[in-house]
Amino acid sequence: MSRAGEFNRLIFHVDMDSFYASCELSRKTDLKGKPFVVGADPHQGKGRGVVLACNYEAKKLGLRSGMPISRAWELCPNASYVRPDFDFYIQVSSRVMSYLRNFAEKTEQVSIDEAYLEVTNHIRAVSEEMGNGDQDKAIIALAASIKKSISENVGITCSIGVADSKIIAKIATDMKKPDGLTIVHPNESVEFLAPLSVSKIPGVGKVTQKTLLEKFKVEKISDLRKVPPDDLRDGFGKSSIWLLNVANGIDESDVVESWDPVSISSETTFEEDEAVYSRVHNLMNEVAKDVHARLISDRYLFRNVGIKIRFTGFETHTRSKSLNAYSDSLKAIIHECDKLLSEFHESEKKVRLIGVKVSSLKKREENQRTLADFNAS
Repeated sequence: MSRAGEFNRLIFHVDMDSFYASCELSRKTDLKGKPFVVGADPHQGKGRGVVLACNYEAKKLGLRSGMPISRAWELCPNASYVRPDFDFYIQVSSRVMSYLRNFAEKTEQVSIDEAYLEVTNHIRAVSEEMGNGDQDKAIIALAASIKKSISENVGITCSIGVADSKIIAKIATDMKKPDGLTIVHPNESVEFLAPLSVSKIPGVGKVTQKTLLEKFKVEKISDLRKVPPDDLRDGFGKSSIWLLNVANGIDESDVVESWDPVSISSETTFEEDEAVYSRVHNLMNEVAKDVHARLISDRYLFRNVGIKIRFTGFETHTRSKSLNAYSDSLKAIIHECDKLLSEFHESEKKVRLIGVKVSSLKKREENQRTLADFNAS
């Protein structure tokens, strides 16, 4: 039987700090300490793209991911503007994940720059090596080893959240950034969540916050726990169960490791819900480039393209299209995503999240040519 506060299961959520910007900084050291943006060419304030990422110096000036590049230029014309290099980011991501796997029993990569690590046995082994049975010291030691490995071998920093569940570990990661470590013991989960705004729950946007406040007088996660389940269900349907579970620190989902993916996907959440679909479209194309770079890096072909769009609140839609033949063409991904997104152009709802996925994958054989290759010939 474990003592109060001890972990029976240990999950690390490891998140690279401002990943795209950190990647660029690792090879452009002259940018250190200066605001810079990874994204579209601002064209002296007339650019039509978006900010894909920015460093912490730029964030202090009001810049953020998903912001129109023209607005970023207005706020900070003297920043450095760097065009994204997804091939390089994929290489860095692959290196990061390979190092993370050295520290865990199971590693679940959930995006290009974050992963869940099941480290229960590793902590037990570290604790035994230290000879004191102190879990916290073992956790701190393992986290320090992970940070040192990523910093020395890749040249970027990461933040780590530690809990007995994935959802709390993820929320904890954001508590101390950059280069932070936050440990939430099992007997502290409810207390840890209580004072936090409901906006800290992944997927809860401004409209959901407004509904919770106006209809249920909910501002903090502690308030959410007090709402009768039937009342919450009337407002949010099936999502109410998930909301209440999170509020009570309940998440039993496993760390799932898959070496041979059934799909490759990426998604981005707007920091402020977006009503202008040209901006949604531009960010979707950047996400598609990320997916394509990972596809090429892992030598896969795809036959299905899909998008995910989440509006304010929890209203989420997915659409997909199967191709006539396998491909690895970025042009094909963007073309199909454009058509799928067009279904939502007339919607008056603001967009919270946009994602792109390719599936029905198979490994590309050596010297195998695709339709994209023939078209380029």
